Amino acid sequence: MNINQIFLKIFDKDSFQDARSHLYSTSHPFYNFFATEIPRSLMAIVDNISQKPIGVIQALYNKQNEFSFIGSIGKGKLADIFWFGIMDRKITVDPQKGVYVVYLVSYDGESIYLALIQGVNGAIQNATEYDETIYRLKNNHNVIMEKIKRRLSQAPENYAENFTEGAIDLSINDKKTFFTAKAYQEAALFSKKYNCDDVLSEDILRNDLRNMLKIYNNYRLALIQR
Repeated sequence: MNINQIFLKIFDKDSFQDARSHLYSTSHPFYNFFATEIPRSLMAIVDNISQKPIGVIQALYNKQNEFSFIGSIGKGKLADIFWFGIMDRKITVDPQKGVYVVYLVSYDGESIYLALIQGVNGAIQNATEYDETIYRLKNNHNVIMEKIKRRLSQAPENYAENFTEGAIDLSINDKKTFFTAKAYQEAALFSKKYNCDDVLSEDILRNDLRNMLKIYNNYRLALIQR
């Protein structure tokens, strides 16, 4: 399954609203789709678009450059925001920590964001915890962006030219208890929005992912060189 096909399945209004309106269930088709099918497809896609080493270091590639692929519509209960992502194991294997690449589906199912984000605690229970999370995200934001931009300034291409910096809009409006979803919005570092009425070609979607992964790799290199 390619990225375009993943998007089209998520953007199917009947399927999405069926998943959104039902109680959380591991037997729902969207559960398996996000938890198993999408991560498996992403693994093949990333393997296809990644530049792999050759020669004697090729044998070390899988161990030294391994990604973790994960997707979720919730754990124990239905999440406000469905998502699937890619984590560099040298940076994080926990979506609540570190920095990683993620696709975030808006609450209304009308759009999907490809984003590089900071990890967000998935169980923000109240306004106080939310305020503490936002304080942390904002404090870390400039530090992370400085590291990335310093590295990108030395890159042969401007990988970030088609991405927007800063907060995103997941269509949660004034829903007062959606603390984690609101934090996702503020956690974005770089992003690109795709709308349901204008699904781009697979070539463009893969090129966007390739460039986002290059930004992600520059962040990893910045951490190594600090």
